[in-house]
This record gives sequence, C-alpha cells and structure tokens, in this order.
Amino acid sequence: MKFLKDILTEDIADAKYSSKKTVGIIGSFISFLLVLVDGFHFYTINEKMFDSLLLFSASMLGISIFRKFNFGSNKNEKQ
Repeated sequence: MKFLKDILTEDIADAKYSSKKTVGIIGSFISFLLVLVDGFHFYTINEKMFDSLLLFSASMLGISIFRKFNFGSNKNEKQ
C-alpha cells in the first residue's frame, strides 16, 4: 500500500496527492481494460476512442512528471 501511496503523492514533504497522476493512472487502467476487451473480441472498440484515452492518460502523467523539472529557479535560491 505504501508503494501505491508513493506513486500518487505529488510532494512527499507536503503529503499532497497529485490529481494529474491519479487521473492518468485511472485513464491508463481503462485503456488497458479496453485492449483486453477488444483483444478477446467481447466488444469492438473504436480506435479513435482508444487513441484519445491513451493520449489523455499519457498527457496527465507527462504533465505531472514534467513539473518535477524546475527550469530556471530553485526552491533553495528563494530562501
């Protein structure tokens, strides 16, 4: 459970959860389920819907990771 909590935590010092990571992981999980459903031929999933879910989940995870790169300023320099 600590592993999952560490993944969803945005800042360990503040113990805040990242909504972007949470939504990105949920979107990735839904996309994975759609691949399974389409792969076993239970339903036929529209490729455009699948692609949009992948783009959405990847962008949410990418935004949360990109924020870790602090370009130009450092928190220690402000103090």
